[in-house]
Amino acid sequence: MLFALIGVTVSTNSNAPSGSTTTTSAGGAVAAVIFVWLFLALPAAFYYGVMNGSRRGQTVGKMALSISVRDARTGMPIGFGRAFGRYWITVLFSVLLVVPVLIDYLSPLWDGRRQAWHDKVITSVVVDLNP
Repeated sequence: MLFALIGVTVSTNSNAPSGSTTTTSAGGAVAAVIFVWLFLALPAAFYYGVMNGSRRGQTVGKMALSISVRDARTGMPIGFGRAFGRYWITVLFSVLLVVPVLIDYLSPLWDGRRQAWHDKVITSVVVDLNP
């Protein structure tokens, strides 16, 4: 479906004079890809919002690793809204380019509190449940 959408938006305009470029269709293709990508990210955003925002603060993967997302100041659950926003920050970093999301994912390696950039924005922290 995604490739069909890209193909339709990139196709050349048959009414355009020969030799002219169609930058609007390339721009439309980029906009369509971003729109579809963001639309497909909605189910993941709700999953992470519900699971990380729950009382347990855990997705299925976090349950397997015995880690949980908590508020950095109080240690309490972060709630649906902050968990939903936490996911969308990673999507924003991904849209900006690959480098910001790589730095975001690797930043806990050198951060004292082991927080990623999306954790710092939301003031959350991932904690180990098995001390």
